[in-house]
Amino acid sequence: MEIGSSFGTIGRLLGGALSVRDRLDLLVRQASDGRRAESYAGLGVDARRSIDLRAEVARRDSYTRAIDVAQARIAVMQAALGRIGEIASDMAAKALSLITLDTPAVAATAVAAREALREVASLLNAQAGEVFVFGGADTARPPVPNADAILSSPFFLAIEAATRQLGEPWDHDNDTLTPDIPRSAAQVLLDTRDIAASDDPAVTPFSPFLSELSPDGAVNAPRASLLAEDGARVTYGIVANANAVSTVVSSEPTTGSYMRDILRGIAMLASLTEDEAASEEFAPLLQGIAASLRAAHQALEDDRAALGVAEQRLSRAKEAHADVKVVLAAQIASVEDVDIAEVTARLQLLQVQLEMSYRLIGALRDLNLARYL
Repeated sequence: MEIGSSFGTIGRLLGGALSVRDRLDLLVRQASDGRRAESYAGLGVDARRSIDLRAEVARRDSYTRAIDVAQARIAVMQAALGRIGEIASDMAAKALSLITLDTPAVAATAVAAREALREVASLLNAQAGEVFVFGGADTARPPVPNADAILSSPFFLAIEAATRQLGEPWDHDNDTLTPDIPRSAAQVLLDTRDIAASDDPAVTPFSPFLSELSPDGAVNAPRASLLAEDGARVTYGIVANANAVSTVVSSEPTTGSYMRDILRGIAMLASLTEDEAASEEFAPLLQGIAASLRAAHQALEDDRAALGVAEQRLSRAKEAHADVKVVLAAQIASVEDVDIAEVTARLQLLQVQLEMSYRLIGALRDLNLARYL
């Protein structure tokens, strides 16, 4: 009976050793990856909390990704607008300098203006990735479809024709009985203003989408925005042919859009010839162009400032999400992770216990009848 009892003891010892081995395997895994369990099932009552915490982290990550996209677009917009502002300011200075310079400078200024017009049109087609940042909701198509050929576009040709009417005989009162008068600088500025303000597809340099009323087009459509955090929507979009928040304040005729005014002013300078320089209205025309460009530049800078405010709000929101994620990560670790020092100590203890179990089992298995007797 005692021998049978010994073999029963061996069975119990083997079962205990296997249980210790299972716990040892769990501790080995925990020590290697630092996690309490490989699935939520292993967390027991803490599984629900772990799921909720990770869902909150995912939500914060979603906000952060949206902010990253918006910040990339804003950076491209700021760079493009900054360069366009420099061009507008430079062209205004060139216009004023022509008043005191010799006639040959007119041709050089016209050449420079033509290059500037091409550059501005190209900058309005700036992209962040594959997105045209000044295209409004139509992000896949350029807001200025024929930027490379703008000098042969209906827009430029119309501005050129109107500019070259300076000093030409003009029936100002539509009365054939009264004598015609030379077309004044003020009238040329009005004529070119109307051309630049037009959304007629046969005239405007902008895409049809930017010239159509919402909901099918960009006119009066909401600006691009994103939800940067709970209850906080940040608006940052700017379309190529309309102001975001600024107003053009000018003593000269204005389209109301600083970008239209800039394109118009540069196009007028690009249209000048020696014939216009010979007119008595040449200096007033140049002064009007310069004033219009400067007013447009100021409105552009106001929009850039507003864009900078949006950028700062996004940066603060992103930092806030990062701070919250640090807290959440600590909470997740308290639920899902193990104390490595504690696991290591328990692991060493179980290893000793398992080794002693194996030794005891080995000693009992060597027991036979001869030794027992």
